[in-house]
Amino acid sequence: MAGIYPFGTVLTRLRRERGYPTAHGFYKSRGGQKGLGLSFANYLALERGKSLPKGSRLPKILSALGLVANSKGGKEITYAYLKDVLGSDKLLRPLLNPAGADPAPASLALAEAASRQAVRQRSVQLTLEQYRVLAKSSSAYSAHAVLANSWGWMERKELLKILDTASCELEKALKALGRAGLARFQGTRVRSPLAGKFVIPPNITPHTASLYAAMLGHRKTWVKERGRMAFNRYLLVRMPKEKLTTFLPHFNEMIRMSSIFGDVARSPDSSVYLVEGRVVRLFK
Repeated sequence: MAGIYPFGTVLTRLRRERGYPTAHGFYKSRGGQKGLGLSFANYLALERGKSLPKGSRLPKILSALGLVANSKGGKEITYAYLKDVLGSDKLLRPLLNPAGADPAPASLALAEAASRQAVRQRSVQLTLEQYRVLAKSSSAYSAHAVLANSWGWMERKELLKILDTASCELEKALKALGRAGLARFQGTRVRSPLAGKFVIPPNITPHTASLYAAMLGHRKTWVKERGRMAFNRYLLVRMPKEKLTTFLPHFNEMIRMSSIFGDVARSPDSSVYLVEGRVVRLFK
């Protein structure tokens, strides 16, 4: 039976759009009680529209969904929440198009929408246990990165050559990936079940912070030891925090959009690239 709060319908749809087909899978992968600050029964009540979260818990829900407050999904779920709290959207309507609204051109919004749809259709989420395997071993994370971005079976000796690591270290890493469901084997060949998928990275929460830091450390090592600059641009700009908040969702979408150009079919002129973006505050 449908609940009385439409907020739950929006929450359920956004959860599915972010790559979580089930409420329980989402709850567990986002850290459960520690990550969301709710028991599963209480979270399920939110999705079913039987209750509303406290306002202080809404940022945790946004973070678990991988949304920022100023993103399209962030605005949508916040609007639904406030509408349910107030009983109508009469007081909210004047806020829909405030002065100084998002200056992004319509063409960019259209491109971002197309990108989100394409990414959503092939998005997958990893479990916390799978993230632990990748965080624990740089070799496992490196092998995963190559295999998940390469279509079909790969000979172990070819993977060994690509990663330039010790044979025993690679075998240990592959066994760990296999146990975690991140690699499959056929004789001397190996492949990833995630090839062609878009793996949504973990959100930084108290429950995942150490895992995220470890994987970030692995990526920094890749750049230091193996990286070759393919493109670099920078800009120094002064802007108020409010406008930075408006810009960041677009910046995030541009990074995600790079996956649209990805091709897991290996060829002599293809490589695995690290596409990343940073916004660093410098001078007050």
